[in-house]
Amino acid sequence: MYISAIMTHLAEEKILPAANWDITALNGGTTSEVYRLDQENSMIYILKINKEKVTQAEAEFLLAYEHVSLLPNLVTVDRTYLYMIYTYIPGSTTTFNTCKKELLQTLVIDFINHYQTISSPEAWGWQNASVSSWGKFLSEEVLVATESLRPYLKKENMTIIPPSFTELTNSHLQQMPYLLHGDCGDHNFIIREEKLVGVIDPTPIFGWPHYDLIYAFFSSPHDVTKEALDFAIDRLIVKVPNNKQFYGEVLIILYQRLAICRKHHPADWQAYLEIWNYWNTIVNSQ
Repeated sequence: MYISAIMTHLAEEKILPAANWDITALNGGTTSEVYRLDQENSMIYILKINKEKVTQAEAEFLLAYEHVSLLPNLVTVDRTYLYMIYTYIPGSTTTFNTCKKELLQTLVIDFINHYQTISSPEAWGWQNASVSSWGKFLSEEVLVATESLRPYLKKENMTIIPPSFTELTNSHLQQMPYLLHGDCGDHNFIIREEKLVGVIDPTPIFGWPHYDLIYAFFSSPHDVTKEALDFAIDRLIVKVPNNKQFYGEVLIILYQRLAICRKHHPADWQAYLEIWNYWNTIVNSQ
């Protein structure tokens, strides 16, 4: 659908005022188109065009957590899920000068601690491709990361042993999955004046809240010490698994980050190798 046709429709439906909008293309994802909509003396909006299932999942996430201040407000979503409009959060995605402890504390208290359970106890993993258990989801993610890393490791004659997952019985844990952001990394954090002020672009997952926290923790290579993670975990309302399973998940999520780093941020590869060795030592000592 052409942008002009979308804007005309929005004006006709009185969703946005009929006016001369300044439309700026922004960097989108693999399949999405993203535009900033500006008008003098008006709010700024984001127009996002994506595949139907992706748009639907993102819109449902924003609606489920419309009370969460760190998320943009959903203005409208096309009835066939071709596009959505939400409010713009001013800031940047540069977290380099931001204190990770403070960022994670805000993330936990103002975002992750608001997560809610879903109605089905049998749907885990990606919302659009759920599986029967949390362990199956994590094991499949390890396989995906392994395939991504394999060509590079072979070329460099390197060996990284993929982590395995052992799901233990945790009677103290809520057995219903939660609706998670799913891509809760620093590339989706909006920073203003060195503070976390927004979280954007969910790719929803059904799972445990600590997954998003660990994912955020490893999404940048600075300050990834055990002390920093413990500081953030202590602020979670939802309990985490026992040590063996918890640290197993830590390694799996870090392994995912290795694959993402190699593909998208090769300049950080050596830093993440050191982080991998550091956390393997910690996990093996548990």
